[in-house]
Amino acid sequence: MSRSNAVKKPDQVSITPQRMGFDFDGAPRYWCRNDPVLTHFLNALSLTFPDGERFFVDAVRAFRDTVTDPERQKEISGFIGQEAMHSLEHDTFNQMLASQGYQEEAEGGQKLARYLINEGRKRLSKEQQLAATAALEHITAILANRLLKDPSLLANMHPSVRQLWMWHAIEEIEHKAVAYDLYQDVVGSYRMRVRTLLAATLALGSYTSKYTWAFLKKDGMHRRPLVLARGLWRLFGINGVLTRTLPDFVSFLRPDFHPWQEDNSALIEAWRAQLSALEHEQDATADATA
Repeated sequence: MSRSNAVKKPDQVSITPQRMGFDFDGAPRYWCRNDPVLTHFLNALSLTFPDGERFFVDAVRAFRDTVTDPERQKEISGFIGQEAMHSLEHDTFNQMLASQGYQEEAEGGQKLARYLINEGRKRLSKEQQLAATAALEHITAILANRLLKDPSLLANMHPSVRQLWMWHAIEEIEHKAVAYDLYQDVVGSYRMRVRTLLAATLALGSYTSKYTWAFLKKDGMHRRPLVLARGLWRLFGINGVLTRTLPDFVSFLRPDFHPWQEDNSALIEAWRAQLSALEHEQDATADATA
């Protein structure tokens, strides 16, 4: 399936890099619903982002010269810029985790993520690296979609970190098709696409389980069965965060799949407005106290 026959990104969706410069002063240990499991699951994901996003950028950059369409080149440039900003902001977030007393977990988790990613660079062909990027971008996009579709998830995050996850989720959806389109142009193998998604899911699932548990163990929460049960239900229960991503996850297995078959541009627009309102409110507060 070539890009020329694929569904296209809606015209109203812009892939524009934005440096936010977040700080996380006042973030509590359990910043998501005051739930150790949910919080540490997202903390574990964050440990993968700085090096993971750089891997994605390099995988896409390796093939960008195959694209001659100026609009596609603009999309790729936007993707590279957005992912670079995600790396920087999550690096700051991970430093905050270390300052909360999770230095061993934060540094160890990032070291392991870096090692695994470097092994991928060594062992996988450039085409396979692009396939891995398309697969992992699908996973991050469906998690982002779930985050924005359930307003209670963001509403129950502490304000000091809420904007990071809101902004990151919006941009993951905005550029959700860039790596996939490039993969379809360059490789297009359905078998590789599916095989890589399954392998990437296993790898990411194993990693996040390991470090969610490491954070919980640091807090002594691994010996609190009710805490664990409540958190796991919120992730994997009937209406759990991860459970509700399953239909979107398996859509990738369709031979005719394309990320923009779900047009969530209205969702992006609504949350962009909320993010902008929060930024203006913060600017006004800063001016008033200056």
